[in-house]
Amino acid sequence: MDKKSIIGLVLICSVFLVFGWLNRPSEEQKAQMKRQQDSIAAAQKLAQSKQNSSVKQVEDDELAQLQKMMAQSEGNDSLKAEVTKKVNDKFAAFSNSALKEEKHLTLENDVFTVDLTNKGGMVNQVTLKDYKTYYKKPVTFFTENGNSYGLNLSSGSVIVSTQDLYFVPFVNGKVYNGEDKLKVSGKDSVVVSMRLYPNKPDSINMSDEDYFRGSKAYIEYRYILRGDDYRLGYNIVLNNMQDVITDDSQIEMNWSSDLRLKEKDVDIERKNSTLYYKLSDDVEYLKEQGRDDNKTETGIPVKWISFKQQFFSAALICNDKSSWFESANLKTVTKKQKYPDYMRTMETSMTLGYDNNKPATTYSMDFFFGPNKYNIVKKYKIDFERTIPLGWGFFLMQWVNRFVIIPVFDFLVSYGLNYGLIILILTLLVKLVLFPLAYKSYSSTAKMKVLQPEINKINEKYPKQDQMMQKQQAVQQLYRRAGINPMAGCLPMLVQFPILIAMFRFFPSSIELRQQSFLWADDLSTYDSIVNLPFNIPFAGNHISLFCVLMTVAQLLYTKMTMNQQAQTNAMPGMKFMMYGMPIMMFFILNNFSAALNYYYLLSLFISVIQMYVIRKSIDEKKILERLQQNSKKPMKKTKWQQRMEALEKQNRKLLEERQKNARKR
Repeated sequence: MDKKSIIGLVLICSVFLVFGWLNRPSEEQKAQMKRQQDSIAAAQKLAQSKQNSSVKQVEDDELAQLQKMMAQSEGNDSLKAEVTKKVNDKFAAFSNSALKEEKHLTLENDVFTVDLTNKGGMVNQVTLKDYKTYYKKPVTFFTENGNSYGLNLSSGSVIVSTQDLYFVPFVNGKVYNGEDKLKVSGKDSVVVSMRLYPNKPDSINMSDEDYFRGSKAYIEYRYILRGDDYRLGYNIVLNNMQDVITDDSQIEMNWSSDLRLKEKDVDIERKNSTLYYKLSDDVEYLKEQGRDDNKTETGIPVKWISFKQQFFSAALICNDKSSWFESANLKTVTKKQKYPDYMRTMETSMTLGYDNNKPATTYSMDFFFGPNKYNIVKKYKIDFERTIPLGWGFFLMQWVNRFVIIPVFDFLVSYGLNYGLIILILTLLVKLVLFPLAYKSYSSTAKMKVLQPEINKINEKYPKQDQMMQKQQAVQQLYRRAGINPMAGCLPMLVQFPILIAMFRFFPSSIELRQQSFLWADDLSTYDSIVNLPFNIPFAGNHISLFCVLMTVAQLLYTKMTMNQQAQTNAMPGMKFMMYGMPIMMFFILNNFSAALNYYYLLSLFISVIQMYVIRKSIDEKKILERLQQNSKKPMKKTKWQQRMEALEKQNRKLLEERQKNARKR
């Protein structure tokens, strides 16, 4: 490796060290972390109740048994009395809303259909209209009974979960007994409410109509369906529940979902799926790379929680401060596969502030069920775009993606071109912008190779270690006489590095590339396997990606040309092996990455090879040597740096002579 490369690597490391120092946690942040750690013990109750799947299964089995017993109690007063007592003991003031018949209501707008169930008043399933899975099935959130959310309320000495109770549906404020499907479009909207009423005196003998007519005490889930929005309004209303709910400062809310496979490879999708959440001043997430994780946040309000998959998200968004979650326990876990397209499970348990002295409390929220598309989620202005991995941890990387790559990419997409052609044009534009820097880098390297014989002579002239200063001065003077700046190759490396890493983030996270075909690749957002293997290659997977293979070959060719162009020395004999080993290592890293990313790197390397060849041909070696010979006859004015180096050398030499003199006296 030549001097310019070493200097470039040193500068890159310096940039990262300075960046890490600037972003070190402040004393306030350290104190905040300490407070969060100290409060974990107090928040452990958030991880209890229905968060344990085995407990939930036992409760489900108990409810099923009660329903079976109720069906068998017709004409059997003693059995009916036994079931009624068990229901009253379990559901207290809400016992009349248990053991009902489950009914479904379908909502539809321009972008999705929503299946609501009166059991728990919940969203049972969401299907997107404009997207398909890799296997050409509709993109759906959750499988049947795979989504559960609701309130855990204290009613006397009993904890009641609304997930187990049956709500009454209303449409635009009126009891809904009509068709099971409602549809809106454009700017229209419709309000669908699910109400849960506490028991009335003698209500067990009332009809449903008499039961809720005129009642002012209820829990309401108010859903607002908008015609052209991926958000489904979700307001929780507690109306005149002071005598029923005995909680006085907080109520608990749970949300758990089994997420479904939507992409080609379940392992890759799991690696790119995790739980994101927005605190008052930052966006956090649990561990990625498919690992199970959990975290507790207390003392800092949580604004939204997102169950984020590779290209789609289901999120719960709080719209105002009074609705923010006061604390949250968040968890991701991969359970034993229940059904063929099971991906993983995400669970949360949150607390909402509650004043039991107020007659009415409303929590304003939105569900989001949609694509992780930058231009869609950014318009919500809640930092929801931070769930898309664009390199948010490194400011240069995310700036390049947000303000350069995405706008240019969207501009090219607007012309309806094939995405393979769009990537080609994007690559050419990037290379064109960087060409002046690339020219300086390549030409500097080519010129330095011409001077290698002269540098070898300097090395022979100053072979000793204590002559290192004279050697460096002689080499610098040689570069000046030849008109070469050895630092010319460092700046291009620093400028191109953020762009290179930005592309590494951009292509795998771009939903626009999903299911877009090009040449042999049927989906540019995932790997283009041309050979499926019956075994796993470590790190590379059980397939061979052709774009990755071609990229590796191009990188080997580029490395060979670079090594031939650089001035070869014996200073680092292992460098040649490292340079040729890097492309092989990159194959194992990138074989599982998107075809678009490997295609971009292939094009970038191919264009770099052409640039290097053209620039090398444009270098006149004779002209450089002639300039060197002409300048060698002229007196060279010493630079300030050379003057300082010479002064330092004289000072070191003087100190060395004094030490030797003192040693002889001893």
